[in-house]
Amino acid sequence: MTNATSQNTTYDIIGDVHGHQEKLINLLQTLGYTKENNVWKQDGHKAVFVGDLIDKGPKAAEVLKTVKAMVDAGSTIMVIGNHELNWIQDAADHTADAVAFMDATEKHHSRRQLTEAFKYQIDGLIDLFNWLRNQPMYIDHSDLRVVHACWDEEAIATLKAASIDRLDQKALEGYRDTYSSTYLAIDRVVAGCAHQFPSKLAYDPNYRSTRFRIKWWPEDRVSINPIEIQPAPAKVQLPEDQPPVFFGHYAMVGTPDVLGHNVAGLDYSAAYGGELVAYRHKPGQPLDRAHFVT
Repeated sequence: MTNATSQNTTYDIIGDVHGHQEKLINLLQTLGYTKENNVWKQDGHKAVFVGDLIDKGPKAAEVLKTVKAMVDAGSTIMVIGNHELNWIQDAADHTADAVAFMDATEKHHSRRQLTEAFKYQIDGLIDLFNWLRNQPMYIDHSDLRVVHACWDEEAIATLKAASIDRLDQKALEGYRDTYSSTYLAIDRVVAGCAHQFPSKLAYDPNYRSTRFRIKWWPEDRVSINPIEIQPAPAKVQLPEDQPPVFFGHYAMVGTPDVLGHNVAGLDYSAAYGGELVAYRHKPGQPLDRAHFVT
């Protein structure tokens, strides 16, 4: 994306939708988007989804179709979340066998909504699945950066060095090589997890690490929903002279607020009855809590 283009684009970064189609449509309308030829759009604006489009909510299939239409039309960009990652991990080996693919999809009970919605058009669900595999794990533009869970400079550099930016076959093979540098980098960026390797687990045939979510953002201005896993404080490389980072994943509660000079979280527990939240970002403007939209 060129600077000339980006300076004329307003980004509307949208939090974890988790299958809540009505909340998504209401938010798009609040943001000023209109539906034309089955695509939600607004001149001069680009929506940005931080991942976790699926699971938990009642209409994940509709959310996927809505977002795909927007991406294909150029009115939206997105990153995948850990729920998309889990689906890809479960079902990637079965796209040539419709029955096996549906069985693998249903390994997570929330994904049964997807199989039910596509039970008479399984090829359509497989097409959506393959499309998701081609969506990035991170966005690193000159005017904004986006991840689902954690922007860690070292993890992003590891993925870039391996020419990995989406969950294609190369990336999936690296992710399945548990405790490899690729696995650890994807787990950090998409799931917000760190690993410790205590000596007592050094020879464990199954697990050699203690895995936990981290709270990596600089300023602790909001709380994590008590229904969710509570992250442990941690520090990551986050230079203040870099473009703002937007992320989701953590199911926050409270009044939406920026979490540092150039950091904003967008997941305010829409999956648990909270509002679906967006942040309206104009390149060059400092982050401000007044730019959140609900």
